[in-house]
Amino acid sequence: MNHYKCFWKRSLMVGLAATLLMSGSCIVGNGNAQAKAIPQLFDFEAHRGGRDARPENTLVSFAYAMELGVTTLELDMQMTKDGRIVISHNPYMNHNLAKDASGKYVENGKYDIRTMTLDQIKKFDVGTMNSAAGDYYAGHGKTQLSVPGTQMPTLEEVFELANAYGNNKVLFNIETKSYPDQAFPEAKNNPEPAVFVAKVYEIIKKYHMEDRVMLQSFDWRTLREMKKLDSGITLVALTCEQPSWGPDSICRQVGKPGASPWMAGLDIDTFNGSYIKAAKAIGADVVSPYWEELSNEMVSEAHELGMKVVPWTVNNPVKMNMLIDMGVDGVITDKPWVLRELLIKRGISVAEPTVNTNSPYHTGINIVMGETKKLGKGGDSAE
Repeated sequence: MNHYKCFWKRSLMVGLAATLLMSGSCIVGNGNAQAKAIPQLFDFEAHRGGRDARPENTLVSFAYAMELGVTTLELDMQMTKDGRIVISHNPYMNHNLAKDASGKYVENGKYDIRTMTLDQIKKFDVGTMNSAAGDYYAGHGKTQLSVPGTQMPTLEEVFELANAYGNNKVLFNIETKSYPDQAFPEAKNNPEPAVFVAKVYEIIKKYHMEDRVMLQSFDWRTLREMKKLDSGITLVALTCEQPSWGPDSICRQVGKPGASPWMAGLDIDTFNGSYIKAAKAIGADVVSPYWEELSNEMVSEAHELGMKVVPWTVNNPVKMNMLIDMGVDGVITDKPWVLRELLIKRGISVAEPTVNTNSPYHTGINIVMGETKKLGKGGDSAE
C-alpha cells in the first residue's frame, strides 16, 4: 500500500506541473493525491455487472461478477421522484428489458424513472431480455441467463449485497446518469447535479464506502460536485465522440465554438483538444474513453499526468489484448468471463472469487461459460 501512495504522490507532482503550463486551465481540488479507491490489481470491471451473462444492473449480475472474481462492479444510477438512487442505465424503463405487471414488455419511453417512486419501480420485472429486441438481443442476450422476477435494485441494496457476500475488497465504479445538454430529450426531468450527487454521497457515507467507490460520469458537473463534498472520492471522467451512441456522445465538441455542456463548462479547445488535460483540470483520477478512440499517445499522456486509463466497453479478446499491450490500467467489459480467462493466460493477477451459494442471487458462474463455448465465437465481437 505504501508503494502505491508514493506513486500517486509522485504522479500528482508531475500532473500539477503539466497542468500549470496549460493556457486557460483551472485546477479543481488535488486530483488523485487523496483518491481512496485505487485498484491494487489490473482493474477488471464487469459492465453493468456483466450484461452478457446476467440481467444487467441487477443484484443477480453483481452477485455473478463477485463470484467470478472481478475487481470492480460497474453500474449506472438514476434518481427517483422520491429521492432514491436506483441502478439503471436508461432514464426510462428499458423496453428491451422491463415487463409490467401484466407480463408485457413496456413501451419505449413510456416510464421515466425520474418521475416514479421506488415502490412503483419495484413492480417491474427486469430479469429477462426481450428476444425480439433485434441488435440489442443479438449483441447481449444470447449468452445471458434469464432470471424472471428480478427487480431494479437501489444503491443501498448493491452495497448490502457485497456486505452479505463478505466481500470487503470489491470496488464500485458508479455512474451518475445525468444529461446536461438540453438538445437531448433525456435532459427533461434531469435532477440537479448537486442534489443528485449529495444523495449518492449520503449513501456512500452510510455504508462507509468512501475508499471503495469511484464516481464516473459523462456529465462532469457531477464530478465537480463530488469533489466539493469529498476530495478523496476517486473521480472518473467518461467521454465519447461517437454520434451513434446517443446522449452519452459528442461530449467534447472539439473544434466547435464555446464550452461543452458535458465538460462542466470547460472548452476543450483551451486544452488544444486534449481530453486528457481537460479531465486533469476537472480533478479526475481516471480517464475512461470509448475504447476505439484510445491511442498510445493518450495512454502515455494520462500516465504522465498521474491518471489511470480504463476504456469502455471491450468485448473482443483480440481488442482486449491490444489495449493491454497499450498499457491501459483496466478494462470494462460485458463479458467478464472472457476477460478473466485472458488475464490469467497473460499472467496478470486477478482477484479471488467470492462465492455465496446461500445468497438468493447466486446463480452459479458456469452456466453462461458453458453456453458460450457451445456458441463458439458468436457475440464475442459485439460492443
